[in-house]
Amino acid sequence: MGYLIGAAVIAIVGLILWIVKGKKEGQSAAMELADTSKVSEVNELFESISGSMGSGSFTHFCEIKGVAYTDNPLKSQLAEAEVVYYKSVVEHKYERLENKKDSNGNITKQWVKHTDIVSENEQWAQGWGVKDETGFIKIDPGKAKLHTESLMSKFEQGEPQQSGLSVKIGGFSLGIGGGNNGHKTIGYNYREEGIKLNTELYVLGDANDRDGALKVSKPQDNKQPFIVSTKSEDELVSGLGSSIKGLKIGAFVCWGLGAALVVAGLLNILGIF
Repeated sequence: MGYLIGAAVIAIVGLILWIVKGKKEGQSAAMELADTSKVSEVNELFESISGSMGSGSFTHFCEIKGVAYTDNPLKSQLAEAEVVYYKSVVEHKYERLENKKDSNGNITKQWVKHTDIVSENEQWAQGWGVKDETGFIKIDPGKAKLHTESLMSKFEQGEPQQSGLSVKIGGFSLGIGGGNNGHKTIGYNYREEGIKLNTELYVLGDANDRDGALKVSKPQDNKQPFIVSTKSEDELVSGLGSSIKGLKIGAFVCWGLGAALVVAGLLNILGIF
């Protein structure tokens, strides 16, 4: 019976991989089928349709290539780069003395490694969007498949000993208390990702005025993708192709193993194996 249960579990994993593969194929197809629109073309279409059908009636699935732009750029928290978006994370890596019980019930003290997030911050610039040589259109990035670039990745070793010590990097300052018994600081990991001002962007989504103003946001049809990416279209399509191939192979391997377990289970039930 164990063989058959194992086969069922592996077959389900294969099915999940196949479903994910299908979603990625749909995303790749949408990218390849979509023609690149100039911002001016989207604006002209919007004015034409909204003029004849009224406000809130415009929707147009489109692909736009340009640069990230805003009149009010942000300064990222760690790298202090000029951005339209950033997400910064500071992690405290430390060891804690803990009681561990072995198989005989004996208790010993061991240093166990832990990681805590001590700071996490995410910000979007107001009124940001994508700009090409013909104009500008706002982006509402909510629920987008987001591809950003690394702004900082740095690890600093250290075990603060005095109360009130401040760890500072870029524009970020972290106050730390004194050392505690049973704790040893390994160090602090600083990570930040974002979209720099004037970085080349690939945007695939729904240009619409559902909220009264023209913008690109997530399509109402969940089968249509919404992508905001610092990667080029070619890079995205290539990455999807590799992922689709890997998922397909993974699904077939799972089903092959599942079939082998079914055969082994039947042979076991018959007393042959």
